[in-house]
Amino acid sequence: MSHDDQSTTTEALAQRPSPADNGGEAAHRHGRRIGVAAQLYLLLLGSVLLTLSASLVGYFSFQEIIRYGSRLTEFSIPNLSSAVDAARQSAVVVNGAIRLSSASSLQEHGTVAQELAREQSALGILIQELASQTAFGEQTRLIEGHLAELSVHLELIQESAARRLVINQTLEDLTQELAETNRRIEQSIVTLIDDQEFYLVEGMRRLQDQPSPITERASEAELTYARDLTTLNHQANLATLLLGNALALSDRGLLPPLRERFRSAVQNFRRAYERLAARNPDNLLRTELERLARIGEADEGILPLREETLRRLEQEQTALAKGREASAMLLAEVNTLVEEINDETVDSSTAAQSAAQTGRLLLGVLNVLSISGAIVLGWLFVGRYIIRRLVGLATAMRSMAGGDLEVPVEVKGNDEVTDMASALEVFRRYALEVQRLNLVEKLAKELDAKNHTLEQTLEHLEEAQEQIIAEKKLSSLGQLTAGVAHEIKNPLNFVSNFSEVSVELVDEIGEVMEEAKTGEVEMSEEIIPILSDLKLNLQKVKEHSQRADGIVRSMLEHSRGGPGDWRGTDVNALLKQYVDLSYHAVRAQNANFNMTLTQDLDPAMGMLEVVPQDIGRVFLNLVTNACQALDEKRRTADGGFAPELRIASRRLEDHAEFDIRDNGPGIPEELRERIFEPFVTTKKPGEGTGLGLSLITDILTRHGGSIHLDTEVGVFTEMRVILPLEPPQDTDHETPAAAG
Repeated sequence: MSHDDQSTTTEALAQRPSPADNGGEAAHRHGRRIGVAAQLYLLLLGSVLLTLSASLVGYFSFQEIIRYGSRLTEFSIPNLSSAVDAARQSAVVVNGAIRLSSASSLQEHGTVAQELAREQSALGILIQELASQTAFGEQTRLIEGHLAELSVHLELIQESAARRLVINQTLEDLTQELAETNRRIEQSIVTLIDDQEFYLVEGMRRLQDQPSPITERASEAELTYARDLTTLNHQANLATLLLGNALALSDRGLLPPLRERFRSAVQNFRRAYERLAARNPDNLLRTELERLARIGEADEGILPLREETLRRLEQEQTALAKGREASAMLLAEVNTLVEEINDETVDSSTAAQSAAQTGRLLLGVLNVLSISGAIVLGWLFVGRYIIRRLVGLATAMRSMAGGDLEVPVEVKGNDEVTDMASALEVFRRYALEVQRLNLVEKLAKELDAKNHTLEQTLEHLEEAQEQIIAEKKLSSLGQLTAGVAHEIKNPLNFVSNFSEVSVELVDEIGEVMEEAKTGEVEMSEEIIPILSDLKLNLQKVKEHSQRADGIVRSMLEHSRGGPGDWRGTDVNALLKQYVDLSYHAVRAQNANFNMTLTQDLDPAMGMLEVVPQDIGRVFLNLVTNACQALDEKRRTADGGFAPELRIASRRLEDHAEFDIRDNGPGIPEELRERIFEPFVTTKKPGEGTGLGLSLITDILTRHGGSIHLDTEVGVFTEMRVILPLEPPQDTDHETPAAAG
């Protein structure tokens, strides 16, 4: 702070009133005051006097109450306690029926049954004790009769619930067996259906067989065989579904029609299997089908056991309803007994209540006075007048200590607390003025420093982004080195071979010319065929040289960082070219990697207006990711995994689609919606940056296209690239390089 600012602050603070001046003004405004200590002493003295008076009145009243209370303790209360215990025990026994019916296991059922037996025994003992009292003999005999009737219904529910739990355990075992049986049946039938469909389409039973003629594989017998397999599969699945529905039924009246449908399904798949048995004598499939029928219809099968379960549930509901009627009457008689004993107890306590009435009245008056005094002392005076003001004062001091000087200190009153608040308010004003003057200069310095830091951070981020894109572009070129070498090697071999043959043909022409000089042969007849072969060889040399030149030109276009040219491109050929390059690049890193490539490219695709190097980067990135995923699954699989890659294209009315599908590990669900975001990757740390798919999205967006993902974990991943048939109007854009 400058010297001028300090002078201004000192002058402003000097004009503020002092704490002593504020305190004097408050004292003059409120007149003569009583201190906090004097007020507390007066209130405490009044509370002590009221408490002493209440103690004396309570002593004399309790002496009379004790004299009458001994009568209740010796006679009335024991009888009332026994009656209340009987009522409680009756309610426990009544609830036992519901607990038996709702037991979920035999162990729980046995535990509930044992507890219920103990509760019934305890209730019988209580009723016998009450029966020994001559005054309640008739009432206890009625209770014993209702208890015996309730016990009959409880025994029926107990036996039925135990049997139903055994049935439920059996049904659980049958459900597991049903699932295993259905899985084996479906596996066998689906294999036969797939084999027959393959034969109908391709005409081969095995891959090494010669295709059968269409008349043979589309014969009535083969089509009937396929329909019978489908019928067998449908009826077996229907039978399994019906058994599952039977397990979920809660109405026994719906079970007979479901049982008839199951029998019909069993008859249908048996007839279908008999028609198929001549061509597929699979005893294992017959065994599983018969096992499915036994699971549903055997004496201990799902349908009979489920019917018995529903029937027993109905019996239990009936017994439970009758038990409730008996329990209602039992509880009514027990409540009547409790009321009679309670009446006797009330008569015994009337005298004690009369003696205590006077004491209660006096104690009530004194308690009201004591409570009123406590409220005045605790709430009005201590709480609101003292503690509330002290808490407000402490809160203001903590705020000021934390740097918050904006909230003024406002404490009302005319005592010592008010004086402290006035002094604190003066201090707050002084501190706030100083803080405001210092804060301006501090904020200005901090703002300059933060602006400088932000500018440096922005420069670093831009440099890092350019470096990452360049590194990923070089990385993709490095990955293609092996694929390019393999692709160039083939045309160069052709050029070398045809060049050697051409040299031999030239030598042969020389020999023919020498012989023609001597007149031994006619030169035109010998040279013309040789020149024709030489021309053909040179055409082959030119063709394969152009192929090698095309590969090199494509790589040069791929390596360019600037915007490419839009031109008509055979995208099918471009896709095939980058599939070969990607495959050989992955093979160069791991020679053990092999895969089966399936192509389904639309011959009507034609030429599309695109930037070839950009779309090539899209295909390169997607195929490389697919090959790496297949190699990863091959290395982690136990065995028997055959890597497969399928590429396909379709030309539709307004756009073209290109599918790249692999049978790799798939993409987890938590990454599917974020996979096209920057820096999101499925690869291990250090093996990928997560920029490839985001840059692919940018390329396709500039082309007016899009990319879509379809995947299932452990089964497949399919990337679908969609391109418009006509380029977008604004084609003057810059496309980044897509790198893994």
